[in-house]
Amino acid sequence: MSWLLLAFASAVFLGFYDLAKKKSVQDNAVRPVLLLCSVFYALLMLPVLLTGHCEPLTFHDHFFLIGKSIIVGGSWLFTYSAIAHMPLSISTTIRALAPLFTIMIAVGFLGERPQVMQWAGIAVCVCSYIGLSLAGRKEMGHFFSNGWVVAMVLGTILAACSGIYDKLILQRMNFEPMTVQVWFSIYMCAVQFLTTMFTWYPTRKKTTPFQFRWSFLAVAALLIIADRCYFLAVSDSNALISIITVLRRSSVFISFLAGILVFKERKSKMKFVAMLGVVIGLCLISLGR
Repeated sequence: MSWLLLAFASAVFLGFYDLAKKKSVQDNAVRPVLLLCSVFYALLMLPVLLTGHCEPLTFHDHFFLIGKSIIVGGSWLFTYSAIAHMPLSISTTIRALAPLFTIMIAVGFLGERPQVMQWAGIAVCVCSYIGLSLAGRKEMGHFFSNGWVVAMVLGTILAACSGIYDKLILQRMNFEPMTVQVWFSIYMCAVQFLTTMFTWYPTRKKTTPFQFRWSFLAVAALLIIADRCYFLAVSDSNALISIITVLRRSSVFISFLAGILVFKERKSKMKFVAMLGVVIGLCLISLGR
């Protein structure tokens, strides 16, 4: 299957994953939710490891996969926490700006040089972000000084770093996609366990109580499918990480509409215009390649 189709398929499942994620963390303790979602993810991937469908790895290889788990774990912690306290229609639109950060990282550290159309896309995205801030003030107060907005932006930057990291290990180091996914799931459990035990468990009685929900399993299952499509797409030697991240973030359509229709979030013309602007900006970035 074409890496472009795989990236688009990943976006579809990511959209429903965002919906399940919002249901899981709403009025719930975020860190144990992350831990259990990670455990379900690993349990669903465990048969692949036990049946010997993973390539053998050296200690050096495992070190790189541990690094990926730490980067993604940090991104999840910031974004899950933000989603628990923000309207889904706003948080996922901010999250859709990940390709912008990916290009910035690629320019700064990989020597890539965006074309004129890509710079135009970046400008449109920035303007849309400002418009989103104006739309979000009625729901969240001062947008840029809101701690959850900052958390969402930090999580998005880490996600962009993860995209660059994935290109490194899948294209340049030639890791097998299924092997990356299986060991990533195992190390993610360890990262989330340590985070939960040290940052949530000691003060659990003073914070938002934890509730088990079956949506945790849906989160894990949808993410497994989305990640499988994504890793296969990135591993293609012809794949461009900037375009893949653009296509994956088209999941914002599903998440945005779900926020309005399912979670009954505030409707606003400015929100729709800002979201449309982000999408147009991302398309310009993609067409610039």
